[in-house]
Amino acid sequence: MKNLEFTGERMTTGLGSVHGVIEHLHRYAIAQKITNNKVVLDIASGEGYGSFLLSKSATKVFGVDIDEESINHAKVKYASSKNIEFSVGSTDAIPLEDRSVDVVISFETIEHHDKHDLMMKEISRVLKKNGVLLISSPEKSIYSSRDPNNPYHIKELTLDDFSDLLKRNFKNVNLFNQRFVIGSLIHLIDQDCESKFNLFDGDYLQIKNKLDEDDFYNKSYFNLAICSNANNNDYLEVGSSIFNGVRVVKEEINVLKESYEKQYNNILSTESFKLGNSIIKKINSVRKLLKR
Repeated sequence: MKNLEFTGERMTTGLGSVHGVIEHLHRYAIAQKITNNKVVLDIASGEGYGSFLLSKSATKVFGVDIDEESINHAKVKYASSKNIEFSVGSTDAIPLEDRSVDVVISFETIEHHDKHDLMMKEISRVLKKNGVLLISSPEKSIYSSRDPNNPYHIKELTLDDFSDLLKRNFKNVNLFNQRFVIGSLIHLIDQDCESKFNLFDGDYLQIKNKLDEDDFYNKSYFNLAICSNANNNDYLEVGSSIFNGVRVVKEEINVLKESYEKQYNNILSTESFKLGNSIIKKINSVRKLLKR
């Protein structure tokens, strides 16, 4: 099936941007940890790949997006997943009943409009009493250096703005940063053992127990939060994690390699190249004769 066109407004599976793909997949990896056997709303579901990933372990997934073309595309592409229901709707008018979902997922949505309080009220309305919201938002203070003048971002939030909004609407709010990192991961083989997650940086002269920010890549471009009004905080501790991006990087390298090979072969087959090559051969022949 043909990929949904990438316009810059929403992620699609045809996009090859390494950091963008890895960041989005990592967020859904976290989401899978808290949506097992749950009824889930993926608000601003876009192309539908995230709803599809969640559907592998969730009881039911509602994928809702304001864009009708995206919804129609998702209905066809993921038709084999019987526990997903895609429908058109917005963050301030969610087409679901009150107290109907266990978990709401909202990734890179809130910056696309300015009805933030209405969005929180609608999410609170559809969430069950002990429901959970997992939400992400680009960091306003630095995001423009990575994606300048994005016409689809209507109102970005700083971490303080993000925190204040969520704490006005939920009793429990756990905040996270998300960074794109390139490095080495050392972890326990026995994943049942608990261990503090450390961040290291440095060189041959010094190693520090923290990350130094790069000019571009590993800044905390995204803020995430897990929110709930429940007294039970089991959902709120998902811990630190890393998403292995090697597969994505290799795929992008292969795509670039194929593209360059195609361009190279196209150049070899042009009449101008053949003519130029013929002229060079004749010149080289003359040079050989003169050397004799």
